[in-house]
Amino acid sequence: MRFTGHGRWLSWSLALMGGLLPGLTGAQSETPPPALKLELKPHATEGDFDYVEGRMTLEAPKVAAGETLVKMPVLVVSIPTARYDGDALEARDDAGDLPLTIKDDPPTPTMNERRWLATRATQGDVVITFRAPPREITPTTRNGPLFDLRANGGGMTGAGVTFIPVPDTTFPYRVSLKWDLSAVAPGSRGVWSLGEGDVEATVPAATVAFSFYAAGPLNSFPAQPTPEFGMYWLVQPPVDTDQLARGIQHLYGYMSKFFHDEGQPYRVFIRKNFNHGNGGTALARSFTFGWSESTAPTLDSLQSLLAHEMTHNWPAMSGDHGDTAWYSEGAAEYYSILLSHRAGVTTLEQFQKEVNDRAAGYYTNPYVRLTNREAAKIFWSDWGAQRVPYGRGFMYLAKVDAQIRAKSGGKRSLDDLAVPMFETKKAGAPPSIDEWVQRLTAEIGPQAKRDYDDMVAGKIVVPPKGSFAPCFKVVKHPERPYVLGFDNASLNGQPKIVKGLVKGSAAAAAGLRDGDEVLEFVDPLDLQRERTKNMAMTVRRNGEQLRIEYSPRGEPATAYKWERVSGVPETECKL
Repeated sequence: MRFTGHGRWLSWSLALMGGLLPGLTGAQSETPPPALKLELKPHATEGDFDYVEGRMTLEAPKVAAGETLVKMPVLVVSIPTARYDGDALEARDDAGDLPLTIKDDPPTPTMNERRWLATRATQGDVVITFRAPPREITPTTRNGPLFDLRANGGGMTGAGVTFIPVPDTTFPYRVSLKWDLSAVAPGSRGVWSLGEGDVEATVPAATVAFSFYAAGPLNSFPAQPTPEFGMYWLVQPPVDTDQLARGIQHLYGYMSKFFHDEGQPYRVFIRKNFNHGNGGTALARSFTFGWSESTAPTLDSLQSLLAHEMTHNWPAMSGDHGDTAWYSEGAAEYYSILLSHRAGVTTLEQFQKEVNDRAAGYYTNPYVRLTNREAAKIFWSDWGAQRVPYGRGFMYLAKVDAQIRAKSGGKRSLDDLAVPMFETKKAGAPPSIDEWVQRLTAEIGPQAKRDYDDMVAGKIVVPPKGSFAPCFKVVKHPERPYVLGFDNASLNGQPKIVKGLVKGSAAAAAGLRDGDEVLEFVDPLDLQRERTKNMAMTVRRNGEQLRIEYSPRGEPATAYKWERVSGVPETECKL
């Protein structure tokens, strides 16, 4: 299968949440892990998903009075959860009913955590019950990570973090998941990121939360998925799903071999979005992508998203989001493009286009000069800030690769850092920033620390001569940076009211005014990626609807791109 093009898709992963994306194993001990039994029973009426009942049994958790029995966010990276207000979550143990009190932690940039505290010491096993309805969606619901529990084609799909409360622990459990499908359509199936049907796995509680669940009249590829691979959907997407799945299998196999991680299972889930927008989210050994009729996917448009999400299985770094997203997202960008070409999925011309698209997105981002921490503060409220670690990390890693190749005379590359760093992660200890700097210093010398500090501070990354391959040259050229012309947060929530209009901006010149209510608009992500696209808006002012259109671009700024060197054959383009 050959993918082409670059789609208008947005990717999210828990790597952006400070390294919360869990592995599939926890720290090992000599004593058997405690059991965590999870039973899920989805309910549907006349083909519509109503809610899912959950029952979790914790083996002798020995929770003292006033301590946390389970936790779950009420809001996770802008996505609302089931919350379980009041007594919606109930617990019992060997002594009978176990009253719980709710405590909400102070909010962080990534989530608002809620805890359920035991009012007395637990005795024996504890059984927790809950009921979660799907999130209510409208066409204007803001797109975000695909965590929320949603109704889809007579079934359900969602990440555990939005409807399954879990213990506040780090050690592994003997987890058993059982599906009761008696209240959904005959022939329905239940699938978890770790397998189809009833599944047993030894994993931390965090993996139960940060993984995907789907149930109902699911379609799949293959029709009878293997333990190693399966792709599932409840609503048929407008693409050839067999061809799509085979392409994913091929690329995943190549990537896992590159990172020395062969033979691991992988699941792909497809969700229809009934709000505008598409996107993808990677969790434990799986990812979900959503599509909408307003921007229907094609095999071509899915290439970047699928490759990026799969790559999230491997690069990771310990630390806060503001410090490490440049690596998790930058490496996912870098290796999704590079390995897609090496695997024969994209041509050299397509590789060049992907690289230049990333470079243009980096240089035209209005927040390109923010520090990593400054960008992280507004990450979940501004589309431009969300893209900072993607572009910055990609450009920085492309520079690092060129530096290593130059220093070693072409004998070593970024690969010689990225693969061992994953092996460190696989061993249970994701590498730190200090370890990255130490490894890179061993490759190129003290320049490593200076360049890293410059990148963190938001200094513009200039690609060095010889980047990628001898058949490419770096060329300076002008790019018009993205300038929306008003506060991006105006497009969040309901109603959408324009505020922070920039005097003298193209938006102001087109007639937009503070206080206008936005009824329709072009997705700012599309505007940032398609540099010739205009912002077109319908606004309401004093009861009258007005149409406003303008180019959301500022004055030309210096940027860089890669061009083919004339006369150098493709055989000299080994990447």
